[in-house]
Amino acid sequence: MQNPLLHQRGWLAPAVAALLALPATGAPPSLSAQSLPPSPPPVFPPAVTWHDARLLGAFTLAAAAVMPADRAMQRMMQRDWAQRSSLLSDAASAFNAYGSPGVFAGTAALYAAGWATRRPKVARLGLRTGETILLSGIVTGGLKGIAGRARPYASPQRPGDWRLFSGVRDGARQSFPSGHTTAAFAFAAAMDREYRVLGLRSAYWVGPALYGAATLTGLARMHADKHWASDVVMGAGVGLVSALVVSRFHAARYQQPPRWIDRRLLPRPRG
Repeated sequence: MQNPLLHQRGWLAPAVAALLALPATGAPPSLSAQSLPPSPPPVFPPAVTWHDARLLGAFTLAAAAVMPADRAMQRMMQRDWAQRSSLLSDAASAFNAYGSPGVFAGTAALYAAGWATRRPKVARLGLRTGETILLSGIVTGGLKGIAGRARPYASPQRPGDWRLFSGVRDGARQSFPSGHTTAAFAFAAAMDREYRVLGLRSAYWVGPALYGAATLTGLARMHADKHWASDVVMGAGVGLVSALVVSRFHAARYQQPPRWIDRRLLPRPRG
């Protein structure tokens, strides 16, 4: 007996057409799209590298090499002619103030001016220098507390007067490294790198001028008998390396959408 379904050929054509309409995989397009794995998040290079460690190590060795001359350089800075000279005293006072609060005020002024004029590049200068000074201050503050080195005025005959962890609470034992010098070099290096990244024409003289001011800040701290020469060398190293770390952190992300730091802390351009 014949199957009665064979006589009902009206269902055959629609069924064949539906089968031909399916994709080759036999799965609906929506399911194929949903099965694709999500794109991985961007991978950024590390902000801190072995180059930074080697550079900081080089400054540490340089500071150690200067230590035998600390006492002789302190005596030279404290001679009567150096202390009585109004020119040297006034210059030392000016650059002591430049190291603190000068660079902090300059950072705040740049940031505020950028917001007031809706110029993100100006605000970014203040933001980057602020980040660098903050990072370098954390490192220097930790080293001061751990090293516990006596300042020259507190132990004038003994540059090797170290007492571990005594600098945590005793300001007279926070000589190593120099905080003013650290901040001045952090400001100089951050400004120099940002000027170069932004392609500003004044970059060729801004960097040398700020590095010169930072060096004079270190000498001013020695003139004030607040630091040994090796403290100044180490402070310069911490400031420079901090600027490299901050600059590298942001440079790796310039090709991506702005990170939350810039989205929230920088103004949008006017117009």
